Amino acid sequence: MKEKVPMRWLTAMLLAGVVAGCIKNDIPYPRLLGKITAFEVQGQLGEAVIDSVARTVTVDMVDTAVLSSLRLLRFELSDHATVSPALDSIIDLSTPKTYTLTTWPDQSYEWTITATQTVERYIRVQNQVGEAEFNADEHYALFYVTFEQPLESVTITDMKLGPSNSVIEPDPAVVHDFSIAQRFTVKYRDVEELWTVVAYQKESTLETGAADAWATVAYLSGTIPAGAGEAGFRYRTSSSDQWNDVPPSAVKVEGTAVSALLEGLQPGTEYVYRICAGTEEGPEVTFTTEQALQMPNMSFDAWNTTDGVVYPNATQADPWWDSGNTGARLGGKTPTSQETSFLAVSGEGKSAARLETVNAIIAMAGGNVFSGHFGSVQGLGAEVFFGRPFETRPLRLTGYYSYAPKAIDNVKPPQNVTLPFDRNTIGGRMDRCHIFVYVTAWDGPYRVNTTEHRYLDINDPGVIGYGELIDSVGTGGQYRQFSIDIKYRDNRKPTYCAVVAVASQYADFFTGGIGSLMYVDEFAFDYDGIPVWEE
Repeated sequence: MKEKVPMRWLTAMLLAGVVAGCIKNDIPYPRLLGKITAFEVQGQLGEAVIDSVARTVTVDMVDTAVLSSLRLLRFELSDHATVSPALDSIIDLSTPKTYTLTTWPDQSYEWTITATQTVERYIRVQNQVGEAEFNADEHYALFYVTFEQPLESVTITDMKLGPSNSVIEPDPAVVHDFSIAQRFTVKYRDVEELWTVVAYQKESTLETGAADAWATVAYLSGTIPAGAGEAGFRYRTSSSDQWNDVPPSAVKVEGTAVSALLEGLQPGTEYVYRICAGTEEGPEVTFTTEQALQMPNMSFDAWNTTDGVVYPNATQADPWWDSGNTGARLGGKTPTSQETSFLAVSGEGKSAARLETVNAIIAMAGGNVFSGHFGSVQGLGAEVFFGRPFETRPLRLTGYYSYAPKAIDNVKPPQNVTLPFDRNTIGGRMDRCHIFVYVTAWDGPYRVNTTEHRYLDINDPGVIGYGELIDSVGTGGQYRQFSIDIKYRDNRKPTYCAVVAVASQYADFFTGGIGSLMYVDEFAFDYDGIPVWEE
């Protein structure tokens, strides 16, 4: 599982200020959270998705795995947690499996583990129209052929109805009469399924699919009849009569399915496209590319002070950015501040953000800036909301940063938590700064509550794309230009975006170098090029 993006630097900042005036003697027993920190079974695809808030683990399995009998390879828990029922070497995930984690003193947490499994199915025949359709629950499939193709003499060129390496009886290559429904037995290991396959005749037409349009590229799709000839796409702007051909090298054909990546488009522009094969052309489909939007004040030129708190916004009437300054001011510190002298780009009215790791009363605090807003101090923690409404998909975050790290001289992580470092050896190492970006499909701002141990998590299912920069060497007292690729997981349309910079990556664990100093300036989103996909 990817390392959770550290967010408890905010806790450190707030704790430093709050404890100074709120120390009491009636502190309750510590709450030790019971968490599953790692999970793996044989036949698992990629890493498990662990959601510590919903207390769920989801794994994707190869199509040959028998979900009722999976060999358990790894099941790791947070410190001081026990699990029931007891673990066996074989686990049944044909239905969601529930475990109870118990920590001291008698605190219980229920977790659910779910397995998903996708079986690729297809039927390919001569003179086929479109793609075959499947009902896996009813074991029913249908395909279409042209009106010129007699149903009594269909030729199946390829068929897959079950997991990889499954056997179909009878051999589909010798079954030709589909004037009646045909039945096939799919065998895999000790499992047998009886499938019903039917055929219908349909007008031989090309079908233009929906486009997945980004700012400067679009993923095109469509279907053609089998044997229709060389396939491709044509496109134009809606305001033009001039058609352009998508380069053949960008077109991919799989059976009757055709796709292409169209590059070099203009943001916020309406286009029309259609599929073509031989002399035939499909219907026209319209799509509009996304706007190449920027966040307000990504240059960090505008600042204001409201009620004694410094904010990286022109005014607080419509704030876009925030920091932990609201909590840290209780400790008399301002780790995040406006910088007007040391800039990446000089000029009238230009500024940068200065982020410093400081010792605020009894705890360190890492300077930070993030798109979102601070909620409130809650006990020894805080409630914070990350992300601002943002409905486009940038390809990378660019900008400038300067970093002068100090050796880590403050190592005070809380007990009974899983750390991304060895608390016994990290002291003396150089501190690390962190810049990261999330493009998400959240329903609203992501609520973080450090008192409830709810943090921003890279494995959150709402995260569509992400990118990060970490530096422990520094920039030698100068600004360095950076470009962070945003790696996308799927093609969902975004609703929110969160950008964060912090001077000490592990300040959330009260660990870092006092005096580590970071400047950030002239952030921007770049939309040119081809999307990068998570491997």
